[in-house]
Amino acid sequence: MRPTRVVIDLIKLENNIKEIKSQLDSKTAIMAIVKANAYGHGILEVAKAALKSGAHSLGVAIPEEGVKLRRGGIDCDILVLGGFATDQINLILDYNLSICLFSLDSAMLINKLAGEKRKKVKVHLKVDTGMGRIGVRDREEAVKLGIAINQMEHLILEGIFTHFSSADEPDQNYSSIQLDRFVSVVNDFRRAGIHPVWIHAANTASMVNFPKSHFNMVRIGIGIYGYIPGHALDSKRVIKVEPVLSWHTRVLHIKSIGVGSAISYGRTYIAQEPRIIATLPVGYGDGYSRLLSNKGWVLIRGKKAPIVGNICMDQMMVDVTDIPGTEVGDDVVLIGRQGDRSIFADDLAKLYGTISYEVLTGISARVPRIYGES
Repeated sequence: MRPTRVVIDLIKLENNIKEIKSQLDSKTAIMAIVKANAYGHGILEVAKAALKSGAHSLGVAIPEEGVKLRRGGIDCDILVLGGFATDQINLILDYNLSICLFSLDSAMLINKLAGEKRKKVKVHLKVDTGMGRIGVRDREEAVKLGIAINQMEHLILEGIFTHFSSADEPDQNYSSIQLDRFVSVVNDFRRAGIHPVWIHAANTASMVNFPKSHFNMVRIGIGIYGYIPGHALDSKRVIKVEPVLSWHTRVLHIKSIGVGSAISYGRTYIAQEPRIIATLPVGYGDGYSRLLSNKGWVLIRGKKAPIVGNICMDQMMVDVTDIPGTEVGDDVVLIGRQGDRSIFADDLAKLYGTISYEVLTGISARVPRIYGES
């Protein structure tokens, strides 16, 4: 097996979901978000573990992700959160996927095609309360669309939802505005005699910071993988989750270099004194960002080894001068724990100005995923 590999600890994932459930009302369901290959963790394996641990349903971004789950034997509700193109409708119908709708034209089209196949499609109406991405923006239009969907023979209006843009920020003012807008639409629905089974707004950040947003379902993505984004406003509501993914490789080669020796493309690192350099068989082709060149670090023998020189597509170099006894074959931690030290996706994200989501989802498919204790 390739020495560069990712280890996914499904026991930690199950514990994270149980911890999140403990923070919710007993009647509030969890939709586990498994889009983007379950944030890089493996969509089918994570989906099965999430459902085993108490998740009610699954959320994906595109129909093709839902198809993969169905082909893997998953039979729970799967909501396609990102909309769909006309040529994806057959996948939705053939694989019994639930859909996000936010336009009358799309509703009419899928109702027509569902009728031709004698199918019924579960629908969640998306309200754009301020995210500015997809969804019905106008309150009156949202109610009209809800009424129209409710009257269509082959659509089942099962849910209504929105998404917060700033739930991970310390100032919850904008989230409060979004929530008020959403509640207004929900109340309009009720007055119009429309009662969707599921009302949902909260993602991981708002689940922690904004209990009023829970309704009867929460959509949890990054939280089940062990990360809580942004600021936790109430220390009593900080939930104890652990990162599920660890990323490892092994020392491939060790060499001693003298003063003035250059390392890697562009000679961005030139030794100012004699150093011992280890080469690792991992690079930006595996999803380890080139932006970490000369600023990131890894763990070897429980100590920090700084990255030197530009990260290559398939290899990178680290300085092991201060880690006596380093040998070819030594385990190297890129994400995870070793001894009493750790480095996680949040740490890497801070080093080059991104978020943990991008670090995790950016790990290439050519890196094998192993399921077991990390």
